[in-house]
Amino acid sequence: MNVKFDHLVHFTSNPKETQVAFQKLGFNTIKGGNHTNWGTRNCLCYFHNLGYIEWIGFTDFEIAKTSDNILIQQIVNDSAFGEGFSTMAFRTNDISALQKKLRQKDYETIGPFDGNRIREDGSILSWSMLFLKEKSDDQVRYPFFIQWGHADEIRKTEMKALWQHKNGEPSISYISFAVQNVQKTILQYCRLFDIDQNASRNGHDEFGDFTEIPISNISIHLYRKALESSTLNGSNRPLCCGIAGVTDEKESTINVQGAIYKIQKRHP
Repeated sequence: MNVKFDHLVHFTSNPKETQVAFQKLGFNTIKGGNHTNWGTRNCLCYFHNLGYIEWIGFTDFEIAKTSDNILIQQIVNDSAFGEGFSTMAFRTNDISALQKKLRQKDYETIGPFDGNRIREDGSILSWSMLFLKEKSDDQVRYPFFIQWGHADEIRKTEMKALWQHKNGEPSISYISFAVQNVQKTILQYCRLFDIDQNASRNGHDEFGDFTEIPISNISIHLYRKALESSTLNGSNRPLCCGIAGVTDEKESTINVQGAIYKIQKRHP
């Protein structure tokens, strides 16, 4: 599947607070803007491959509750369980062709939905989002797909200053999940992204044993959810975000607004 990782969504009651926490670690972050029709606002941290982290919160919960946007519905539901990562998105340059391909593989699609927000300079940023209908036996929440109003090369030129960080040349290297059935989740991702199951490999870190699946320009780490583990006994939302490419003195693991970020010098 011809897609690239686009962004990770982190729900927080105070996006500005999370933004400041990252600024203290040497990251260049910005205030995104308001989604007036959805009752939300965001702050952002971009990386050189156009991937980014979105810290999103509510400006008007009543508006958010009535939104027909699937992402906002997910965030509203997630808010009942507290702050933390919500979902991730992959970027396409032809959302109509992608939808056709997904339907041919018997996925039920929802959308595309058009979106926009007003930038700080008053200009309008536009995009289109496509979602997959989840099944009751899915191990993790499906990502959604996004097409931006401008081509990647234009966006790289416009946004180059946004990924100039004081702490090196960081980018998102992996996103991890804790799941009940690792093998079933591997099949779920491999089928969706047309990945050979043999591409997966095993690893270990402070959270335990995991299986890694390369997807586009990042990796997914899958841990077996422990029934009694306070760390891994979560929902089907992402557990941890790995960021690689910072200088040695800035390596750290932080827990901010219900989400774990592992910040490293090198890609694992």
